[in-house]
Amino acid sequence: MPATRNSVYVALIGGANLDISAHSHAPPVVGDSNPGRILCSPGGVARNVAENLHRLGVDARLLSVLGDDAFADVLRRAAQAIGLNLEACTTLPGQRCATYLSLHDVDGDMGVAINDMGILDLLTPELLQPHAGLIQNAAALVVDCNVRPDVLQWLCQKLAHPVLFAEAVSVAKCTKLLPLLGQLHTLKANALEAQALSGLPITDAPSARHAALSLHSRGVRNVVISLGAAGVAWCDAQGRSGHRAVRPVQMASATGAGDALLSGLVYGYLHSMPMDLSVQYAMACAELTLSSTLANSSHLTVAAIQARLEHL
Repeated sequence: MPATRNSVYVALIGGANLDISAHSHAPPVVGDSNPGRILCSPGGVARNVAENLHRLGVDARLLSVLGDDAFADVLRRAAQAIGLNLEACTTLPGQRCATYLSLHDVDGDMGVAINDMGILDLLTPELLQPHAGLIQNAAALVVDCNVRPDVLQWLCQKLAHPVLFAEAVSVAKCTKLLPLLGQLHTLKANALEAQALSGLPITDAPSARHAALSLHSRGVRNVVISLGAAGVAWCDAQGRSGHRAVRPVQMASATGAGDALLSGLVYGYLHSMPMDLSVQYAMACAELTLSSTLANSSHLTVAAIQARLEHL
């Protein structure tokens, strides 16, 4: 699909994985075989956000790298089944697809995970250069910190997209953003990641709001910090900050909830929502995803989100 300034779409750059999640039927016993359930499904931060946006009616164009193995075939078939656009993804011969393996406790929370993301080292500025027009003409650009530092620098400094959403991903990976904070339209991070980026301790909602304001003072226009069961703290482009508590939800798996939160923030931007309403919408997206065993909920629709918001 050609990129034109008259078409409204979101470009997303980052991970596209196969997720393998194991859910134990009882508290796991280390060193033993534990009865449970194992699920395989499409994953990866950028890919998850792309699928969520697609389910919300947004034209999402994913730019990533795929291997030529069976796992990549699963991702392609899954995308084709729902109509997700993978035309800008590059298949790399002889490479294996990125894979994420996680073990979940009986309450659905992730206990330990291993990510095999080596293929993303081959996602370079040179590989993305032919898609520069597609990236620059996007209404918003989403990037996750699984990508190389030079890719982040190329996007922030060479292309300098004015509406760049960044997902911190992890404490180890988010530090790539430190020299680029002033180029970010919106930063989404959890408490540990925001702590690493701001240098400030985050122990509760007030300290998270303080860290968000600190990051805003360093150039990030909008900051959203997820606090798990403690909700979400935020700061908008005008320096206004706030906090929203979570609503009780029957959790099946925590995987993908943060990606759903980011998806809701992008959707809120596209629909000109102020940050407090955008956060509210994003949290409803995360709540629906928490109740799904997969990283993307098949029940995520605009109608479902509106129904949840009507019961606030």
